[in-house]
Amino acid sequence: MNLIKYKKKRIISVCLGLVALIFLAACQNTNSKENEKNVSSKLSVVTTFYPVYEFTKNVVGEAGEVSLLVPAGTEPHDYEPSAKDMLKINQSDLFVYHNDNMETWVRKLKNTLGEKSPKIIEGTREIVLLPGSDDEHEHSENESDHHHEYDPHTWLSPKMAIKEVKTIEAQLKKLYPKQANLFSENAEKYIKKLSKLDQKYSEELKDAKQKNFVTQHAAFRYLALDYGLNQVSIAGLNPDKEPSAKRLGELKKYVEANSIQYIYFEKNANDKFAKTLAKEAKVNVEVLNPLESLTKKELSEGGNYIKVMEQNLIALKKTTETEGKDIQAEEKSKEVKTVANGYFSDADVKNRSLSDYSGNWQSVYPLLEKGALDQVFELKSKINKEMSAADYKDYYTKGYKTDVDQILIDDKTMSFIKNGVKESYTYQYKGFKILNYSKGNRGVRYLFESSDPKAGEFKYVQFSDHNISPVKTSHFHIFHGGESQEKVLAELENWPTYYPKKLTGFEIAQEMIAH
Repeated sequence: MNLIKYKKKRIISVCLGLVALIFLAACQNTNSKENEKNVSSKLSVVTTFYPVYEFTKNVVGEAGEVSLLVPAGTEPHDYEPSAKDMLKINQSDLFVYHNDNMETWVRKLKNTLGEKSPKIIEGTREIVLLPGSDDEHEHSENESDHHHEYDPHTWLSPKMAIKEVKTIEAQLKKLYPKQANLFSENAEKYIKKLSKLDQKYSEELKDAKQKNFVTQHAAFRYLALDYGLNQVSIAGLNPDKEPSAKRLGELKKYVEANSIQYIYFEKNANDKFAKTLAKEAKVNVEVLNPLESLTKKELSEGGNYIKVMEQNLIALKKTTETEGKDIQAEEKSKEVKTVANGYFSDADVKNRSLSDYSGNWQSVYPLLEKGALDQVFELKSKINKEMSAADYKDYYTKGYKTDVDQILIDDKTMSFIKNGVKESYTYQYKGFKILNYSKGNRGVRYLFESSDPKAGEFKYVQFSDHNISPVKTSHFHIFHGGESQEKVLAELENWPTYYPKKLTGFEIAQEMIAH
């Protein structure tokens, strides 16, 4: 028994000794890493997927070691960080990602980071994004839906790539001011290369004989808008799966009706698919690389953003240099006649109370004057092509103009803050008025009136917010005057607009373009 006890004690002693040695080794390893960190002044930078990696690497330069989190050849939409990846991020000095709309897992990551967490840079910070579309990605039955609230594919336009590089540069300089000059020099060199690429796209696409290109992956809208093209996406095509006979028949009719010569896929279609499509639909298959990831082979062969984008331009020119009629979408988009767009019946309009507009509201006019809405006007000009960005700004300047910077509203009272002076009055609901517009759509004004003899220009107040029944509004247009409701109803060209006071100028701009 004594021998057994002795052996047990001996074993415990050995185990404790091993634990101590492991702990000591771990401490020495940690100290070694800390010493290495102290010796090296280079930043440890972790980036998410390929474009973010390349943009960041070119700005950081010799100031840091930049690594790529999403493995080469991996689809970033499907990526979820492992425990090892999370540890890698936590141990870095700086984490750079595109935006929450692309890397949706980053929101959770931010909540799990510890006290000594890395600094974070968002690539598209303060860049207004286009609203997402339902056909951004086509998947097989077993694949998940990767619909984005906002279209994240900004990097596929050289113009937008330049914006993102400048955004990353600005954030780096703010976080590490001692290295600001180096970041500026690096960014300037890289932007010169991107500017040449941008110029090449502009020059070679400006006289396009065919402005419409057909793609399976609807990721190229920023590119299309920036260079005067139109992206037409086709649903239900997967390059890894041979299309059904029915789908081939539909596709054949569509190709013939629009004289389509090329359909673009996001990766090389397999031979069987390409041959079947080419034979049955009499159309060529070409590649437009979405640059979400480069393969190990592409990286080893010196592939980079600029080289791949040059290859994309060569592919696009196969369509743009061939004359042909305008290619229409496979399913022509019908005018969406919604309430928000002004289509409804009289019976659908319901009474509303002042509480629908309750809150603290800011005028967007000061934001317009400061240039905070310029991105909205730029995008509108590219999307609609009816007016230039300057024309849109002039139009909205007239519409938004007001000297009432802020309005506070509760169930019965409205307070108008004008030139720093606050005027408050009590209001009664006076019904609604339906307006018929020349374009065929309609609008509803909700009328309120104050009996206070001091109300003056705020005696008669009307709201329009694209809603026709009780609901808490997210923003509104307001009209007011001191003569009569009829006089206020006649105003159609000046519609001061208000958003919640808590929103930033950028958040309001993003809301405007999305809705």
